[in-house]
Amino acid sequence: MVNTFYTKENKPFPNNPLPVLYYPKVLANLIDEPDPAHSVLDLFEKNGYKNGWVNGIFSYHHFHSNTHEVLACIAGEATVQLGGPDTQSYSFSEGDVLLLPAGVAHKRVAASPDFKIVGAYPEGLEPDMQKGGAENYESIKQAITAVQLPKKDPAEGANGSLSNHWV
Repeated sequence: MVNTFYTKENKPFPNNPLPVLYYPKVLANLIDEPDPAHSVLDLFEKNGYKNGWVNGIFSYHHFHSNTHEVLACIAGEATVQLGGPDTQSYSFSEGDVLLLPAGVAHKRVAASPDFKIVGAYPEGLEPDMQKGGAENYESIKQAITAVQLPKKDPAEGANGSLSNHWV
């Protein structure tokens, strides 16, 4: 089951009319693997999400205007704020996946000491780093609308939830 979270423009964070997709515990079976990071990276790559990494989530609001981003929690838990300041925060824990549309601001509010995630991008795009202070806000908003939809769902593949929610 996938939950959807909608973000509204929250200047200087454009966000996106596409919903954030939250997949609770969808990768719980991979957390028990000997190397969960490698297992999740393999799954994402199989579904077209490359340029993967293992780390955490920045403690400041940021977004990417040129690509969507998938995040999978492989250890611990965190509270993540979506959409910029004065917006709702969500719990994110082992086995959960977040698919963030381009432009959606996100930030780690709090985390357990062992919090670790895997991240990747459709088609292996190199993300830009936007912190909401750009002078060219309108052109950034236009760039976000030009980002192509991914071909597959990062966690569920070709016939996954993405095709039901991002149309």
